[in-house]
Parts: sequence; structure tokens; C-alpha cells
Amino acid sequence: MLRSSSSRNYVCWRCLSQQTKPSDRLLSQLRRTPLQSYPSSSSSSSSSLSSLPIRSHSTVTLFREQTIRNELAQWERENTKVISPAAFGDGVQGNVTNSVTRASADASFQIELPDDSDSTSASIFNSFDDVDLGLAGAVLQAGDLVQIDAATSRLQILAVCLGNFNGHSHYYTSTGKWFISQSFYPGFVVKKFIKDPSELRTIVDAILAQSTSEVVPDELQDLNLGPTRDTGSSLLYQLHKFHIDSRLIRQTYVERLSQPDKRLSPEEKVMSLREIADALLPVNLKRGKKTFPPEVLYAVYTTIKADEVTFNRLIRARRHHESHLFAVNSLKTQRNIIEVEDLLRTFYEFLGNNSSKISRNSATKAMQFRDFILQARKAIDQSRTSRVWSPHGTISPCKKELDPSTLEPIEWSDSGLAVIEFMQQWAAVAAFGPISRYHWVGASVLRAIGRYAGVQLDRTTGWTFLQEIGWVSPWDIPWRYSMRLPGVEVNRYSGLNLPEPKAEADTAPAELAEDQLAHLRQEFARETVYCIDSESTLDVDDGVSLEATPDGKHWIHVHVADPASRIRPDSPMAEAAALKAQSQYLAGFNSTMFKDKIVRETFSLSANQPTLTFSGLVTEDGQIVDYKITPGILRDVVCITPEDVNSICGVPFDHSHLQSAVLEVGTPPEPTKPPPRIMVKPSELSATHIADLKMLSKLADALHQNRLAKGAVPYFVPKPVAKVSLDNVNAIQVGGDSIRCNGDPFIQVAYELNISELVSRLMLVAGEVAARWCSERNIPIPYRVQLTDPKNQAALDAFNRDVLYPQLAAGKKPSPADLTTYRNLIGGFDMATTPGPVPMMGLDCYAKVTSPLRRFPDLIAHWQIEAAILEEHKSGESLVGQKALPPSLHFSKEDLEERVLPMLRVRERYFKSLDNQEGNRSWILQAMLRAWKFGENKESIPKTFRFHVTKIVPKVFVSGEIDWFGLRAQMTVDDVQDGGMRFADFEEGMTVEVEISDIHLFDAMIDVKPLRIIQ
Repeated sequence: MLRSSSSRNYVCWRCLSQQTKPSDRLLSQLRRTPLQSYPSSSSSSSSSLSSLPIRSHSTVTLFREQTIRNELAQWERENTKVISPAAFGDGVQGNVTNSVTRASADASFQIELPDDSDSTSASIFNSFDDVDLGLAGAVLQAGDLVQIDAATSRLQILAVCLGNFNGHSHYYTSTGKWFISQSFYPGFVVKKFIKDPSELRTIVDAILAQSTSEVVPDELQDLNLGPTRDTGSSLLYQLHKFHIDSRLIRQTYVERLSQPDKRLSPEEKVMSLREIADALLPVNLKRGKKTFPPEVLYAVYTTIKADEVTFNRLIRARRHHESHLFAVNSLKTQRNIIEVEDLLRTFYEFLGNNSSKISRNSATKAMQFRDFILQARKAIDQSRTSRVWSPHGTISPCKKELDPSTLEPIEWSDSGLAVIEFMQQWAAVAAFGPISRYHWVGASVLRAIGRYAGVQLDRTTGWTFLQEIGWVSPWDIPWRYSMRLPGVEVNRYSGLNLPEPKAEADTAPAELAEDQLAHLRQEFARETVYCIDSESTLDVDDGVSLEATPDGKHWIHVHVADPASRIRPDSPMAEAAALKAQSQYLAGFNSTMFKDKIVRETFSLSANQPTLTFSGLVTEDGQIVDYKITPGILRDVVCITPEDVNSICGVPFDHSHLQSAVLEVGTPPEPTKPPPRIMVKPSELSATHIADLKMLSKLADALHQNRLAKGAVPYFVPKPVAKVSLDNVNAIQVGGDSIRCNGDPFIQVAYELNISELVSRLMLVAGEVAARWCSERNIPIPYRVQLTDPKNQAALDAFNRDVLYPQLAAGKKPSPADLTTYRNLIGGFDMATTPGPVPMMGLDCYAKVTSPLRRFPDLIAHWQIEAAILEEHKSGESLVGQKALPPSLHFSKEDLEERVLPMLRVRERYFKSLDNQEGNRSWILQAMLRAWKFGENKESIPKTFRFHVTKIVPKVFVSGEIDWFGLRAQMTVDDVQDGGMRFADFEEGMTVEVEISDIHLFDAMIDVKPLRIIQ
């Protein structure tokens, strides 16, 4: 039931209709106009691609909602023979569900599992630079307390980890049930909640007694076999007590916890659970300790997790202490969500209010929303003269170019902008989970606009609405918004031919400090420095040179750009770079970590530029026997492409295992842009240059063989990469916040190989030298570490030797099952302040230091190293072996661990996932959709595919991969039925011939229909 207006300022309807303001007269017309019933929006999203029905946007007719009671009664009259009992249980994970008025049952509890695409191992085998800080780093041990979130309800259950057996983690819940998972990542953890392992013994014994070779763990779970409540009575008591203690804290401090806006900064930010607790609760609850006890933190966690207006849980990154980090919305965003909901509620109450009395405030709000509706209709109708709406999560390519002189400007009112910003939060940012009550607001906006009849009014339609009104470009990627982190704004018109925003254009150029290492720089004048990059590279971070020694060894010098020498850690430029964490190389939406051109001009490597040089003395058999770090300055620099280096060194290039699939849509750009720097061709090199490059290649091969002997990954599987050009797109600004675009991006999809193995192998020398140099001085920097449990090392070595590495050596992508096994054995990766081995690289220690222009962790390492170099020069003594850190270091160990690295982990994880996974896949699916549905180069797509089944959820879907760019796909219930098959016909590991039935660009999913079982 809708609430009644609480205002008492009623105005007589006759008086209201006689007011002289034009908007008031229109409002009178609105109320007097017969209201038509609104067409049903319950049909599926498989509507035809023809333009949806368009009603005139100039009329004032709005649509009065039927009451839900009348709609249900009408449906019953029309469907007397198809009414069946409602299904009991939760919905499908990821779908919007009603958890507000619908009860949930423990019996139907589904665990919230991460998306398969979010697996750390998905990109492990593409390149070392793709190794990220994934969820696998959140290692649980027996006795740890965890909270289990339901996928489709508000239920939250506590559990204790019982340990990992045969690759499966086992948990015992506060409901007395037992469950198993290979990929469960809890949001809240209390380490060593059960301190005495013997308390778990009886429960574990009950599990193992049921684990026969004939019964797999999933079947045991389904049969509810395992420990009884009596067996787990001790754990049940402790879990219950923890829950009661936490609930008491929550009830006692409900006022503080329920009003976070009064104690948190009004600006958006990323915060840890402990930081939020410090801001909301009194310090005396810490009971004299450094942090709050677990039951207090859990009270904060459960409160803020329910507050979807203020907080968003960053579930893609590793936990920090007890929980994930949280994005805290700005006060402006919080108020906008609340105000837009109130605006919609007032509008619909106003339409249904048959009383002769109405408040002026309600009438004003209704009029504001009505004006927005009319403007939105005009914008949508304008868009559909050029682009057709489609149910695939995007509007169509341009079918007719628009004449800028004929386009009527689109100007949004303040209330209209507020609604659009809410729609962006709802559809693009994905700020509200499946169980949120705010989905009704977005759906009601779409319903009131009246341009989306016959389709589901969900987030997919909301995204196409943003495209149609020109708020985002027709090819924009929703992941750019849902993976945005506080402090980093998304440029909605990135890459388009539009003037720079005035705020940015008026920004004063950044100023650089004096070079603090100028008096220590060594000239590298005798050696030629080779910068091996593509012609289009703008930020040249690194180069290499070779120096022979009399005893047959060689110094390999890796020269790295040195912005740390003139950019101070506390400068505005550094603070802005910290928020971005790294440059973004998502096709079509590139942005650099440092936006100021002066940084590129001053530090991108060329002659006479400063460097921080990492040097390793290497023997011919690939052993590093000495190392050093030197501030330097370059003189002789040669820029050359990796392809030319390979041809000089005679590097064989085997294409036999590489798939030849290529997909192109759109008009290719004209190759008119000259390279940004002078590139040298092989014919222009001297004999000395050629000898240097051949020796560097020989030493790089020797280094690689030593790393392989230590367990390094032998080969990286090529991945499909989308290259995008916007050269043939012409953007037209039709108002302060809306655009129209003539033309569409050119997209080319093909497999990409690492053609610069020489550079990759030599860059690892710099990372190893930096880690060893800092380690022996006890200097905290962001070391890269592998979190493999020592007890799993033997199993990992055997798995690599017998299963995984043979597949990689053959150029074969590992199966999802093998990736899961590898991920569980390897334990994940992390940044840490103390070094550790990285067996995957064949290194005893490692730190990324070769890209300080593109990666903020590299810049931090440079700041720390340069501070140590200055300290050693000032004191005249080496810091090797010293325990106490010099006060001149910019970051202490504690500062890095508690303040810096947690933020870097989440930012690096999000931005790398966007660039390498979700964003790239979105471009590939855009190209595929344009070819398959809109006929662009349609012959380049196969008519059928081989579909490899990886997972079966009976009566829901069959998921897997197609053999074209390794894209994930699924068969829905309708697909299976349309193919004349049953779910029982499929098995994991099976190969099926399929054809495309649909492409969901917004959800990044391909639906396929089975044709026949191949294997």
C-alpha cells in the first residue's frame, strides 16, 4: 500500500487550477486528462528489434497505474487454467528477488558465490603483468568463523571452517547444517574463533566417515549426511553466543550505527570495517585494546551491510583484516537516492489521489517529474530516428546520420538530472543488490516514461535508457561504472571529439619539485640504451643496456623512468595518482595515471632523461651474482619495435597453436597518424647494436631456463584482445549533458601473443634486483608474494609437472576444473611489506618497479629506494643488515600495511579486471552482436560452435565455453527445450554443437541452443 502524503499544506483543487504559473496550468491539465491504462511490461526481453511504439512526447497524457489488486484479479480471470502453486525457495542468483515482503527459509538457503568470471585464475596464464590480487588470497583455516550471505535473500548465517579436505573447504553452520565449497569467499571472518582444534575433531570425523569413494561431496551435501546437531552442540553454543553478544551491541548503539552520515565525511571514500567502527562507536568498546573485539565489528558489519544507501561492499578485492573494504557514498549521492525515491512515490500517490485536497509540495514534485518525463520522451524519440532500441543490452549501430543543425537541444532540469543520476546508480553502477528495495524506483521511472512497453523494466532496460537520452555513448561499457572506485570520476564521453571539460581546461599545470638525485646521477654514455616498445607507445617506462666485464660476465642494466625524484609523495599530483593506482588501457577509454602532460614530457625515456637503473651481473648460464641500483641519466637511446628485435635475434615465432579467428566490424581507420617518436629499423643499426641485442637475448634465455627449473610457468596462453578505434565517430553535443553520435567504433578482435619475451624476461631482472636490494636493508615496499601453503607445495609441484604445464606448453588453455585446482593449491597472490617467494615466476623475491609512470605501487617502491639511497649517501654507510628503518623513508611498514596497501589492492584489482577481463570481453561481445544481429561482416561468425559444458544447474542453466575466442556461454531452460533436449542429456565435460540464440551485452553472456551432442 502506498503511503499518504504527510504534509498538511493542502490547496483546493479549484484554486490550484486557477493559479497563473504556466507549470501550474499544465498540472491542472495533467489532472484533468483522462488517464489511460499502461501496457503490460511483463513479457520477456526477447522482443523484436523493431523500434518500440512511440507516443507523442508533446502531449501531457500520463498513465494511471492500475492497483495491483485489480491487475491480479484481471490476470486470474484471463488465466483460470494455468494457475499453479508458487514455488518455494530462493530465486536464481543474480536476479532481482523480493526479500522485503516474502519470507525466506533456511531450507532454501543458497550461498552467495562469486561470478566465474571473477576467478583469479582466469587471467593467470596470459602474462606476468596480469597476475592480480584475487580472492584466492583470502585463505581460511580450521577454526575460523565466517558469515555466509544468501545469494537471493537477506538471511545471514554464521559458520565455522572445519578445514580443507581433498580440495574442498568444509563448514559447519549455526543452523546445524554442513556444507562444502571450493569457491566461497566470506565477507566477514574472525580468525581462530575456535582456538582448540580438538573441538572440531568429532565433527570432522563425522564428515570423513561419510566420504566414501562412491559418494561425491556434493551428493553428501544434498543428502544432508554428516554431523548431527548433537555432534556440533559445542560449536552451536559458541556461534549462538557470538550472535547474541553482537546483537546486543547493535541494539545498544542503534542510533550511532543507523546514522552514519552524521559521523562520516560527506565525501566519497574507501574505508575498512575497522575505520568505519572507529568513526561510529565509542572508543571504550575496545576495552583497552588496539581494535574492537570481533562481536563489536560484526555488529558494525551487519548494520552497514544492510545500509545500501551509504555503503557498497567491494567484494572483488581481498579482505582486509575481518572484512572487505567498503565504498562509502558521498552525502550528495545518499541524499539523491532518498530524494528521488520520495519524488517517485509522491508522483504515483499524486496520480492515484482522488481527493479534492492536495498539498502544494506534492503538486510541485509531481509537476517536476512530469516535466522530466516529457523531456526524456523527446530525447528517446530523437535517438530512435538514428538508432533502434534492442533487447540485447544496447541500442543498435547508427542506421542514419543525424544533421546537427536539425537537432533540438536537450536541457535537463535539476530534478531531471537527479533522476538520471539515480538511474546511473541503479543501472550502470549496480549500487543495489538483488534483494534491494530500490529496484522499484528505477522500474517506475521507465514505466512512467512510456517508451518501453512489452519489455522487462530491469537494469538492462535502464542502461539502454541512459544510452537513448544521450547520457552515455551507444557503445559505452557498464563495467566502467560498476567498477568505479571513490575518488575516480568516469568520463562519460571518453575518446570522443568533444571539448575538454571547462573544470579540467582551467586547471593550472602541475609543478615538479627539484631533482633530489641530481648530484648522484651516473651518466650511461658508453652504453646504448634500447627502448623496445610498439610505435604507438606514449609512456616509455623502461629501456635496457648491456655492459661486458673482463671476466666474461655482463651487467644487464634496466633503466626505468624516474618520476619519483621530482614528484613528492605528499603532492597533489601524487595523491591524484594514488586514487587511480594505474593507467587504464581499456580499448576506447584510455586514461593515464598522471594526467599532466609535463610528466610524460619530463620522464618518458629518451636521450638526456633521468632514470633509476636496476642492474644485475649475469653469468652466461643465467645466474645473477651481483646487483645494484643507481640513479642515472641517459645519453644514447635507440627506440625499436619488438618485432624488429625478434628478427635481429632470430627468435622463432611458432603460430601453429594459435587460433586464426579474427572478427572485424565497422570501418577501419586511416593509418595517417605518425608514430610519436623516431623508431630505428634493423638496417639502421650498427654491428655493435646487433651484437648487444643478440647477447641480451641469449642472457634472457639463460635466465628463463633457471626460472623454469624453479617452477616458473613455461608459457602464457594467447588471449583474444579487442582493438578499438573511434576515428570514424562524430559526436554531437545536443545539450549540456547529452550527446548524439554519428558512426560507430571500429572493433577488431584477434588473439594476441607476447611478442616481446626478451623485454618480459629482462624486466624480471629489475624486479628481482629491487626486491633483493630492499630486503637486505629491511626496507618496506610493495613486494609481490605468492600465498601457497607449504603443505600444498608438493601437490602443487606434481600438478604443475603432470597436468598443468604440459597443457600450457602445448598452447592449450587449461580447463575450468584444472584452473580451480590450481587456484586452490597456489593460494593466490598479494602485496606485502616483507618479501616472499613467487614460484610461479621462479623467483625467491620480486617487486614491480619498471612502470612508475603507469603503476602507483612501482612509484612507491621508487620513493622508498631513493630515500634509502639518499640516506646512505648522507651517512656514508650502507643500510644493509640494519634493523631500524631510517626516518627519511616516506612510508613505515605499519603505514604501508594499514593505510596504503589495502587501498592499492582493491584499486589494482578493480582496474586490472576492467582492462583485462570485463572491459575486453564487453568489446568482443559488442563486435559479435553487431555481426550476428545487425549484419555487419556477418560471414565472419561461424553458424555453429562447439560448446564445452563446465557446469550444470538442473532446471536453471548449463554453462560452459564456446570454441570461438573462449567466450563463456550458457543454455537456458528455453534453449534446452528449443533444442529438443533435456537437462539429463548433458554431463560436465561434454562437447555439444550449438548455435547462438541470444547475446546479452549488458550481462556479458551468450545464450546458445543445443543442436547435437558431439562427445
